[in-house]
Amino acid sequence: MKEQKHRKYFQLVLAPLVPLVVIGGYFWPYLGYIGVVMLLFMLTLALFRGRYYCGWYCAMGSFHERILSLISCKKKMLPVFKAQWFRWIVFILMMGLLATRLILSGGDPRKIGATFVMMWSIATGLAIGIGLVWKPRSWCSICPMGMFQGLIGLRAYRLQVGEGCRECGLCEKVCPIETNPGSMRELGIIKSADCLRCGNCVVNCPAKVLSFTARPASTSEEPLSDKEKGDC
Repeated sequence: MKEQKHRKYFQLVLAPLVPLVVIGGYFWPYLGYIGVVMLLFMLTLALFRGRYYCGWYCAMGSFHERILSLISCKKKMLPVFKAQWFRWIVFILMMGLLATRLILSGGDPRKIGATFVMMWSIATGLAIGIGLVWKPRSWCSICPMGMFQGLIGLRAYRLQVGEGCRECGLCEKVCPIETNPGSMRELGIIKSADCLRCGNCVVNCPAKVLSFTARPASTSEEPLSDKEKGDC
């Protein structure tokens, strides 16, 4: 519970960065470099904690969870949001646009900053549009950076399910992106790149059988299927 209070504090502090960069960045493009710093941090952290950054330190995720959630319809996410083909289309389009703009910037620091402001603005617009109708953090299932983090830290700091799991489904209800740990009770560990490592399910589990574990020492696990890489 104490950790969740810390998480809420981090999110309330980080959430204002979204309007700061999206709005302020058009007047002072160098604010876009905030995104560069966060990108380097998230990729480094992903090696050891998977998508922990998404659940704890992502400014956009914080904005959705703490602010957008106040006005969201919170409808159940569409299956397409977790479809691998759809995610890869979004990833290729977003990364293609980023690469093109960076090349056209000609190395100009101001234009590079403006490029990251533009990318943040596009992602924010899409995320808000989706989050207003469906779960506030639905974008997190599609986010190219989140997807990349999940693949980098696929086996890092994973959620494990104890034998006392009743498969009550509460974990899925409190999960920001509707991951269902209980569905993998027999396996004992969540083989999914989607988990944000936010800890909501751990705190709310009535049986107290959910916990996080560091990267497994054994390398004998079977390779994850495409479905397991994308969702539970």
